[in-house]
Amino acid sequence: MNAFLSVAALCLLTGILFVLPLLPAFREMQLSSDAAPLNVIQQHAGEIRYFADSFRTYLQPLDAILQECASSAHSVSGVMPDGTEYLVLGSGNDILALPLGKRDQLGHVLLASAGDLTVSANSIFSRDIYARGRFVGGPNNQYRALLAEYEVHLGQGSSIMRWVHAGGELSAESACQIYGRASSDRRIRLATGCTFLRLNAPGIQFGDSPANPAPPIHESSPSPSSITSDLSLHDGDFEIHPEEVFRGDLVVRGRLRIGSRSRVYGRIKSGKEMVVESGAQIAGSLICATKLLIGPDCTIRGPVISEREVHIEAGTSCGTADAPTTVSAPRIDVRAGVVVFGSAWAREHGEVLASS
Repeated sequence: MNAFLSVAALCLLTGILFVLPLLPAFREMQLSSDAAPLNVIQQHAGEIRYFADSFRTYLQPLDAILQECASSAHSVSGVMPDGTEYLVLGSGNDILALPLGKRDQLGHVLLASAGDLTVSANSIFSRDIYARGRFVGGPNNQYRALLAEYEVHLGQGSSIMRWVHAGGELSAESACQIYGRASSDRRIRLATGCTFLRLNAPGIQFGDSPANPAPPIHESSPSPSSITSDLSLHDGDFEIHPEEVFRGDLVVRGRLRIGSRSRVYGRIKSGKEMVVESGAQIAGSLICATKLLIGPDCTIRGPVISEREVHIEAGTSCGTADAPTTVSAPRIDVRAGVVVFGSAWAREHGEVLASS
């Protein structure tokens, strides 16, 4: 074989090796057999009430038993189609009348109450709990998951490992730990010392005392201290001075300080630390690449997002009842007296701090 044929054979072999991995792609371009949208696994979807809705569907085989127990006030035990043992209570106070040994055994069965349900203290429930009425838990309890069609009250030092949903108000006494998702169709109220990850409700109140309603943000006429711009870009640090009015969107690559009692009508983003001083009113969003510090008595209407941490002082409100919003960061620290309308998502750790 001469040199020319050797080179040609080598080039041909190299070309074949190069094209072979691309053949499936060429075939798919011609046939388009995989053009349908991807099937999203709903367990990982963004709907925070997914687990509660799925649990209601799971409990459908017990509907007739729940109605029977509600009318007779008797309890019924059995096994679900998947082999899970259950106990349906006609009266939610039946548990309190059981001997301590019997109460401990209930932690390993699915509990469902035809009405209100009250459980005692220092118990571990490794199965899900359902109440068609109101749920009241004693202190230092540990729950896997919990659903009540009306109010849920968690005693001091209790913990939720997966999720909890209340059709009415969800309230937690001090030092409760909510590791999974917590949602309510009405309001969530977390006392001082509670920790959380993901919360969603029309209103989320942090602390024991009701938060003062946020003042409305009124559009004001231009003044000598007003700044108007469709979009402002700044390479270094930037400050909106106290009582100044800023209109437009703002992007700052450095640190940003928003002065006390100032008003901002636009979206704000900073590449470094952002500080919002007391009484500031923000009609848009706040987005920060590092630490976001929000002072007391501020009013924020848009999303509050930080790539590291958010700290919010007492008296501040985020969102409104008519326009809910989101507070999101790996770590969220809120003082007692803060209210959020919508969602608070601490991807690593959230905590309710005592008033300073």
